Order: sequence, then structure tokens, then C-alpha cells
Amino acid sequence: MKVRVVLLPGMRGFDLCAALEVFGGDRRDRGVPLNDVAAVSPSPEPELEGGLRIRALPLQEADGSDLLVIPGFADPLGAVDPDVVRAVSGGGGVVPSAAAREDAARPGTARSGVVRDDVERAAALVLRLHSSGTHIASLCTGAFLLAATGLLDGADATTHWRFCDELQRLHKRVRVDPKVLYTHDAARRLWTSAGVAAGIDACLAILAQECGSAAAAAVARSMVLPAVRPGGQAQFIPPLRGETEGRASEGEELRAAILRDLAAPWTAQTMADCAHTSPRTLHRRFLAETGMPPIRWLISRRVAAAQELLETTALGVEQIASRVGFGGAVSMRKHFVASVGVPPIEYRRAFQRDGAASHR
Repeated sequence: MKVRVVLLPGMRGFDLCAALEVFGGDRRDRGVPLNDVAAVSPSPEPELEGGLRIRALPLQEADGSDLLVIPGFADPLGAVDPDVVRAVSGGGGVVPSAAAREDAARPGTARSGVVRDDVERAAALVLRLHSSGTHIASLCTGAFLLAATGLLDGADATTHWRFCDELQRLHKRVRVDPKVLYTHDAARRLWTSAGVAAGIDACLAILAQECGSAAAAAVARSMVLPAVRPGGQAQFIPPLRGETEGRASEGEELRAAILRDLAAPWTAQTMADCAHTSPRTLHRRFLAETGMPPIRWLISRRVAAAQELLETTALGVEQIASRVGFGGAVSMRKHFVASVGVPPIEYRRAFQRDGAASHR
């Protein structure tokens, strides 16, 4: 797979490194296909956030890419003027203001230090590659550049939770979802991710789709990470405040009780009975405290427990399914694949630690 990362001054080095780490390197000994990965930029050595300089190839070296990655900006509002980008690209059917057309016609530098012409050239590259069939992935606040091209109009998208409101304000045709780790519009060949570590999750999900789930699992293991997290997981849960500070809340006590006995036949009703509340109140409490409904949270914990047993023991899948509360291998496999992206056997093959066979 040919992967290119487009760089502009002021972009975040973490996002660049996330893409290089997931897609780059030679891991053929672990069953991961070798990718052609490089950075491209309008300038030969763009200066990223914090003064980091990276040698990059010319933009034309991105031609024929299977995937183009757009890292985030430290200051997305100062780096990307959506009116100027659309005035140059003609994207999204937007008619820019006269001032925007004037700005687009003359060179200049945004407040973040990004040369306006560089932004225009990067936007033109995104549009040109996408029209030729390339998949486009924005990481973190890279969504501001992708949205400015008009490609996200009418699509679901996300960015770092701190900037979701601004992204929605500037791009009203985009359906901004602040609650997810990443989005994928398969028909449009577009990916967007939330901030920081969510960019790694998105890259792993892309790798799983393009190169196979086993390849993504092997890369995650080499990065000492859990396997691919589902994109619908909440990216930020605010801390609980008020009268529960300094002691466990009733919800925390309930979840601790469930974790001590995952194999029990928990239902929404039995959870509510244990918490001395109604199922409806329990549902609201779980959403507020975990970002998930009770049963979805329970499944996620059972999957996590199954992952640990697959990594650290030689127990059979049926035994593990019974221990963590799935009841049987068929049910466990269904939920495991939906959450992790690979069947339990493939996960064990990629992640089982040395010596695990002796621990039962």
C-alpha cells in the first residue's frame, strides 16, 4: 500500500509519527505487508509544532497513493481559512465572499505561520488524489483542512473534542460527532479521527481494512497497544464531581461487583436490582459515567477479560467464554469480532505472550 502523509508548518509531530509507526517499518516477519510510506509537503523541510523539522518529498510524489493522511494542526483556526481554501478549490458549491477571493489571489501567512499558498496546494492535492480514488484520512484537527475542501459535506466526521464545536461552526454541512474515536465513510473513502491516541486507533482500523485484521493486531502488539478499538467508543468522559468525590459512587460500586463476577448472568434488570434502582435510571447513570449503556459496557468488559485470558493462558476459547460470561464460544466470537476486529483465535496468535501455555 502506498501511503503519503501531507505536511504543513505547524502540524503536530505526534500525528505524523502515529502514521509512520502504524504504516511504516518492515514487519513482514510477523505477517504484515510492507507499505511504501513517506511524507510530502509544498516545502522541502516543513517546521512542525515545537520546531521539529522533517525532510519531505515534493507533493507530486503522492500521485498514485492508496492513502493520504492529513495530520492535525496545533492551531487549526489560524492555519486553515475555509473560505480561502474553497475559493481556490471551488469545493462544496460554496460561493466565497469578495474578501475571501481577494485573499486567495494574493500570497500571505496565516497567524499560525503557515504560508497560505502551502495550504492551497495541500488542499488541491487532497482533492486531486481523492478524485483519482485515493482514501483520505484526517487525524485530530487535520479535519479542518479536509472539511475546508468540501469533501466532508454531508458526511459524519470528528476531531479533537476541544475543537468539535469550532469545526461544526465553520462547516455546517458536516455532521460533527464529538463522541466517537473515529469515523469512516466507506462510500466516500474518508476517515476522520479524534485527538492524540485516537489517531493511532484510526490508523490501525485503516490497516485492518486494507491489509487484514491479523496485520493490524500484529502492529498493535509491536506498539505495545491493545487491539483496534471500535470507532464508536467515547473519546472523552468528564470526571464525576460533587458528593461522590473522595469515595466510590454507587455506579462504581456496581461496576466493581460486576467485574468480580463477570460469569454471572447479568442483565439490565439484575444490575438495576443490585444498585437498588430502576433499569431506566441505571441506563442514564451508565451513560453519564461510562459513555455506554449498561449491556454495552458489560460486553466491553467481558471482551477485555477474554483478551487477557487469550494473551496469558492456554485455556480453550470455550473455557474462556464460560469464565467471562459469554456462555459459549459462538457468542464470544460474535462480540469479540465486533469489538476487536479479529476472531479470538487470530487474536491469540498475534498477542499470546511467551510462556502463556503453562498458565491455566
